[in-house]
Parts: sequence; structure tokens; C-alpha cells
Amino acid sequence: MTAPTAGRLLFHRDGQSAWNMAVDQAIAESVGQAAASGAAPPYTLRFYTWAEPTLSLGYFQSSSDASPRFDRIRRVRRSTGGGAIVHHHELTYSLTVPARAGEHGARTDLYRGFHAAVINALHRHGIDARPNHLTPSNADGNEAFLCFARRTDEDLIVSGYKVLGSAQRRAKRSILQHGSLLLRSSGHASELPGIVDLTSVSLQSDALLNRIVDEFTAMTGVAFHRDALSPEEQARAERIAERRFNRDDWWQRR
Repeated sequence: MTAPTAGRLLFHRDGQSAWNMAVDQAIAESVGQAAASGAAPPYTLRFYTWAEPTLSLGYFQSSSDASPRFDRIRRVRRSTGGGAIVHHHELTYSLTVPARAGEHGARTDLYRGFHAAVINALHRHGIDARPNHLTPSNADGNEAFLCFARRTDEDLIVSGYKVLGSAQRRAKRSILQHGSLLLRSSGHASELPGIVDLTSVSLQSDALLNRIVDEFTAMTGVAFHRDALSPEEQARAERIAERRFNRDDWWQRR
């Protein structure tokens, strides 16, 4: 994986649903604009949690497919595809990188690179995690409504259950990859166990994300430094949340 030598690291706790989605898009637009201007914007790795249980719908899913059992929690539509996610007891991440002009398609190396860093970080906690394509039971459920009931090759599996899935979306000159690491089962989707349920290993978000960053740095050579949103990204995120992710017509667009 070719990567710059410096990167930004952000951690936002307990964000509102529309804000969490809008910040990811604002960063993608910011990185893309810098790349188009001839600059070399750094990788931006962001971790975040959610202020309240939230159902995020994949971009291509129909809002009519959402079960009434999720009516009591917050809802938002993502800008990436895939199945719906109940964001509750989890650690969410986004990785935004510049892209070359004319580049198309998914960046499988980003999936594999970041997921490998998570595998190594979990191993340091004594947890055996493997990509789905290397597990004995390569179960497939790509039509399931919930993301964690689906399987793709690069999803991470612990004790037979999916605990990490990721998705990508391209902007003009950037790629946004984000995903969720399921730490513990939610009462809103109790059929989906998390790492704590499967291993009885208690994981703290701060310690875990630091280990993931260490592993990703060791693999890529990117030195991540704690940072904050720029004033321009902050303002951009506020506009995006208001115009898109906070609106009912965005949720109901399909």
C-alpha cells in the first residue's frame, strides 16, 4: 500500500447520527479538494461513537424494509452501501485517503490493510479474528437486512460471527472507507453478538483504537497525530447535516 508519511487521527465521542455521517463526508470533500489542487493531503483516520442507539441504513436500501422493531431508535441513511447497522455498543471508524484522477473501483488494499491492523490489535488482546474468506464456514447472507448478518470476503469473524464490516465511497479525488467494530450485543439487535459476548474479553475504546493505530502505522508507515477538524470542515459538516442527513427525504429517498 502506497501511503504518505503523516496522517491525522481524530476521535469523536457520542456524536449525533446526522453529525457523524456529515463529518465523514466533509472530510472526504476536504481531502478531495486538496488532492485536486495538487497538494498531498494526509490520510485521515477518525474513530467515533454514537450519542444514542441508531439504525443506519445502507445507501441503496429501501426505508420501507426497516422493521418496526427499530422505530424506537434514531435513524439515518449512510452515503455508503451495504446492510443496515445498529450503532450502539461499537467503535466506528472512517479512513479517508486521496485518490488519483481517473481512478475507479474499490480499493481492496484499503479493506485488507485496515482489517489486518484490527486483526493484529485484537490478537494483542488474546482474541482470534480472521477474514471471512479464511474461516471454515464461509456463510453467505448478502440479502439480509442487517449488515452483521451478511458476509463478504474481507469481513472479520470471531468465533463464527461477524464483528467488523466496512464499506467505501468515492468522491472526486478521495475515497472514504468506514466501518463498525461490534464490541457488544445491542438490545435492539440481540441476535448479533459482539466481541465481549463471544470472548468475555472486556475492551475499552481508547486502548483498542490506540492499538489499531499502532498496527496500521507499522504496516503502512503513516505516522498518525492527534488532530481536530479544521474550521472549514466543521462548517462544511454542519451544512451537510442540515441539507442531507437530518432530512426525512434523505431517509426516504429509496
